[in-house]
Amino acid sequence: MRGLLRGMLYCALWYGSIVAGFLFIACPLLPLLLFSPPKFRKCGDLLFSCWELYPTALLKIFGVKILVSGDHISPNESAVLVMNHRTRVDWNFLWAAMYQACMPDIACHRLKFILKDPIRHIPGPGWIMQMNGFLYITRRWEEDKGRLLRTLDYLVALKRRTQLLIFPEGTDLTKTSKEKSDKYALQHQLPQYIYTLHPKTTGFSYLVQHLQRANYLDAIYDLTIAYPDYVPQSEIDLIKGKLPHEVHFYIKRIPFSDIPTHELMLRQWLEDRWSNKEKILKTFYEKKSFPTEVWPRAKMFPLQAAFSFWSILTVNKNVLIRVSNKLILMLLCHCDIGTSN
Repeated sequence: MRGLLRGMLYCALWYGSIVAGFLFIACPLLPLLLFSPPKFRKCGDLLFSCWELYPTALLKIFGVKILVSGDHISPNESAVLVMNHRTRVDWNFLWAAMYQACMPDIACHRLKFILKDPIRHIPGPGWIMQMNGFLYITRRWEEDKGRLLRTLDYLVALKRRTQLLIFPEGTDLTKTSKEKSDKYALQHQLPQYIYTLHPKTTGFSYLVQHLQRANYLDAIYDLTIAYPDYVPQSEIDLIKGKLPHEVHFYIKRIPFSDIPTHELMLRQWLEDRWSNKEKILKTFYEKKSFPTEVWPRAKMFPLQAAFSFWSILTVNKNVLIRVSNKLILMLLCHCDIGTSN
């Protein structure tokens, strides 16, 4: 029971902060989109980066250590980030890793995920991610190709350096997904992986080539996530309070000059990265650590400030919704805006 209450509190604060930010900050910014899209995107990126400090603070308060090693991520680079998808909730811990990875330029990165299309309809998180320029795919390549093309051209036209995160495996590691990956490996005479799934290379190669042609790619960052103790497989685990004690990230920066430009070479390059990632993870689970030294912990003051601000905003949102009919009407209008995006 104690674990359940702990998990429900964690998720309520997390989700409540998203809804509060959407209602009181993001939606009032919408008129700016009509007059100056670049300024709207700049404000949206800053808002989202500041919000990321809140789940980072929550993890620390709830006893989850985020340990990061390897290369720092430059928020001033246009980059593609690739990461293994161990569980459905990897993203929940990525915010904290980005906070440390982008030091000393904290809260300044412009990370955007490439996600499955149904996620954009989730009330609150889905809407705010739409407004912030996240990319959504359907797994139907002809449609996804057009979506990627339009969104990438838009980001390039804004002339702002952006980091795009893609999960090349396409889904998280489960018994079912591993069976499919093993079947694919058998058909194509590839080794069977234990800690990862074989990556899908079509979307990745298209994304990288398009950015290369636009002279909009500075580097690729290869992120590896690992759980040395408990692996929360889904959001249900978080609600039940089943949080890991530690989550480790290992980051490798690959500069533009070392990235192939030919499609077939890019596909092979990604497959080679995943083969290496499998070896790294094998070593990790034997030693419970990555090969490089863990970075020093991030500064606490920004996390304390973020926790205070977003907690107060969330509590006030709950109070105002109960006592203000006008706010309820505004909530319904904003929900309509979110679902129509």
